[in-house]
Amino acid sequence: MIEFTKDTHLHTNWSADADADATFEAYVKRAKELGLSELTFTEHHDIDAVHPLFHDPIDFDAYVEAFERARTASPIPLRLGVEVGYQSHVVKELNDFLGRYPFEHVILSIHYLERKDLYTGEYYEGKTKDEAYRIYYETCLEAIRTIDNFDSFSHLDYITRYSPFGPYDYDVHKDIIDDILRLLIDKNKALELNTSGYKYEGRLYPDEPVIRRYLELGGTKFTLGSDAHRPSELAGAYDQVQALFQRIHG
Repeated sequence: MIEFTKDTHLHTNWSADADADATFEAYVKRAKELGLSELTFTEHHDIDAVHPLFHDPIDFDAYVEAFERARTASPIPLRLGVEVGYQSHVVKELNDFLGRYPFEHVILSIHYLERKDLYTGEYYEGKTKDEAYRIYYETCLEAIRTIDNFDSFSHLDYITRYSPFGPYDYDVHKDIIDDILRLLIDKNKALELNTSGYKYEGRLYPDEPVIRRYLELGGTKFTLGSDAHRPSELAGAYDQVQALFQRIHG
């Protein structure tokens, strides 16, 4: 079931400078205008972050206090979430962090590969398209297999967002993508529908062939998030997701 009145992936001005710039209250105001019933805030936490923007992590003690004040004052339910970035050498630290706070929704993501930031493009240098993408999907599978304390795997197509190679070919990587989907199903974790893909590439993350395959394999658990970094992006492209699923279900 997809809950189109909720947004489960949001970033506020608690995020790193220049990454996001809106308050909890600004999102709530916009949510009321849109008729949304619930918001989940999910600031980034990338341990040993590669990008300088994230070298100074959020003070989560202060963040949680501020969130709870906003939750108390909000006319709609707010949920405390987090988006954690997987890297194989920080698994213990990541699990320790998740155990310290009362998160209600944990998003697992991949932002870095080989200690390189996908945003900068450095990772893709010296690789073919298939090599670059396969390493990414192998890391996604490793992350899902290794981390248990998460609820949803985010933007499965993130590898293409800043890639010089363009969209992936599902058939080329079908074996490992199917392994990812099966493992999510086996672990009862959700596949996130991340609508920021429409902004970057004109499509949903993940793309339609992957969603169709997930459903074929028996997957039923989805979360829907805009990955908004400002209130104007809240619940972005939800109408296009609705149209996509209408098309899938005939």
